[in-house]
Amino acid sequence: MKFGKKEKETQEEEVVRGEIQRVVPDYRVGLNPEQIRIREENGWTNDEVAPPGLTTKEIVHNNIFTYFNLIFLILAILLCLVGSFRNLTFLPVIICNTLIGIIQEIRSKKVLDRLTMLNAPHAEVIRGGVSLNLEADQLVVDDIVVFRAGNQICADAVVEAGEVQVNESLLTGESDEITKKRGDRLMSGSFVVSGSCHARLDKVGADSYISQLTLEAKAMQQGEQSEMIRSLDKLVKMVGIALIPIGIILFVQSYFYNHDSFRQSIISMVAAVIGMIPEGLYLLASVALAVSAMRLASKKVLLHDMKSIETLARVNVLCVDKTGTITENKMSVQEVCALNGEDKADIERRLADFVSVMGNDNITMNALKEAFNETT
Repeated sequence: MKFGKKEKETQEEEVVRGEIQRVVPDYRVGLNPEQIRIREENGWTNDEVAPPGLTTKEIVHNNIFTYFNLIFLILAILLCLVGSFRNLTFLPVIICNTLIGIIQEIRSKKVLDRLTMLNAPHAEVIRGGVSLNLEADQLVVDDIVVFRAGNQICADAVVEAGEVQVNESLLTGESDEITKKRGDRLMSGSFVVSGSCHARLDKVGADSYISQLTLEAKAMQQGEQSEMIRSLDKLVKMVGIALIPIGIILFVQSYFYNHDSFRQSIISMVAAVIGMIPEGLYLLASVALAVSAMRLASKKVLLHDMKSIETLARVNVLCVDKTGTITENKMSVQEVCALNGEDKADIERRLADFVSVMGNDNITMNALKEAFNETT
């Protein structure tokens, strides 16, 4: 595992978009084919943003090409040159240490790549006066989208017609339902609790509010280091600098003063130098962090990187404002409780008659319709 500080200049790719004329189409007609083509050609689509981070190739490269591994590579080459292959027993420790780091970082990368706060694969859109069911990434700016109860807002929008109540707890932490009327803004990532409306997409793709939150949640601070990793970094730098003159002195003493053979001088020098390198400490730290990551993963805990484990271990008190900010907008009927000795079956029949004539414009009514679907 690489404990050294990663000094990598992150170059964020900016979405190149051409100039277009923004329009406010009639909510009953929507955009025409020419307007849609212009927006698609100029990049004004609702494409999912790519999170910043290292690629798999970069992770492998950063864990293999370290100063720590370079020292052992030079020692291994010297031993191979003199034919002392049986003294290469230190290599399995280095290989295991490197593999643990690569595997853990790739696993964390895959988990982060799957992290998304937007779960709206399809949307009902009005184009040319026709209602279409399209994937969310096919939408363009100024599209007229129909949002109904249970839908998630796929991009920042402005209500053009209708009225809805939305839940923005995923974004703000507030569980209160907010009424949105004509002219009000809808934030991407929020859910429609009841009602329906026609809304014009105002910000799509990387410009939307939920995309900015997703990027922030997936961002990894490369410059930050925990205390343990910072100490190991310092130790490696000090040992690495000291090893060069010490190795040269040991070789000169053995070869020129003790008149040992070149082969024996190399073997003696390598044996002395290896004892000064804390490779066992690195392996122990790697195994401890790997086991901790596996235990946390079994409890559904997301780790950005390995240093998060030490940070969590140093926490004494964790303060949160409330619960329920990450919830699912679904409800189900668990049980019907009859009061005052009334017949439970009769209550269920009356509920079934009631919900059969009601609209399904909110999740409560949907749950009742699923539970009581038999009418008399």
